[in-house]
Amino acid sequence: MKLFGKKNSSIKKDKKGSVTVILAAAGSGTRLGGVSKPLMEICGKTAIEYSLEVFQRNEDVTRIIISTKKEDIPRYESIVRNRGFDKVVGIITGGATRTESVSKAFRSAFDDTVTDFVAIHDAARPLITDEMVSCAISEAKHYGTAVCASLCPDTVKRAGKSLFVTESVDRNGLYMIGTPQIFSYDIYCTSLALCERDGFEATDDSSIVQNAGFKIRLCETSRDNIKLTYPGDVLIAEAILKSRKDNI
Repeated sequence: MKLFGKKNSSIKKDKKGSVTVILAAAGSGTRLGGVSKPLMEICGKTAIEYSLEVFQRNEDVTRIIISTKKEDIPRYESIVRNRGFDKVVGIITGGATRTESVSKAFRSAFDDTVTDFVAIHDAARPLITDEMVSCAISEAKHYGTAVCASLCPDTVKRAGKSLFVTESVDRNGLYMIGTPQIFSYDIYCTSLALCERDGFEATDDSSIVQNAGFKIRLCETSRDNIKLTYPGDVLIAEAILKSRKDNI
């Protein structure tokens, strides 16, 4: 684990309403040829830098932890130092699964500091905006949980292994779940403990919190908040970023 700055021997409390961000960047990137998605260059910057810029600017965010692969740590150290991302207090080696990676980051983040909220964000989602993050934090402060999501725009069908349609699914109320996902410290700490006790494995953190019996509040966001998964997603991200620059 690589930590930045000094550790305090006594537990300290950050400012009221403060948010600690965990950037999940330990994925294998198999569907993109095994490349590290957060380190892919898009419009002159690595994907993770776009997220770091947004969280660095937000007044409620006090600390950032990056969870990544061991071999990528030197690259992230360079980005953090060269770009002046001084809210990054730690870069740690992730685990074998997403849940394990986030859990390790959570334990390191709160080794000597307690904040009010925990925000988990996929570092492979470079298209978040200041407005998205501010909206999610505001919702989390009110409801204790907030998960960025966008309405499902397409007709949805369920099919069997033979690929014949078995039913049509009413898309009303269906959402595509994204990140950031923000939870009060107490809710997430309890949920993670129950997850580890029960051996529950999830693909996102809202499932961990829901498994513990807490209600999930959705924060509706733009469909632009895509995750880099397939090669075509990189082209889409580039087009969106160029469009944003043109509209400034």
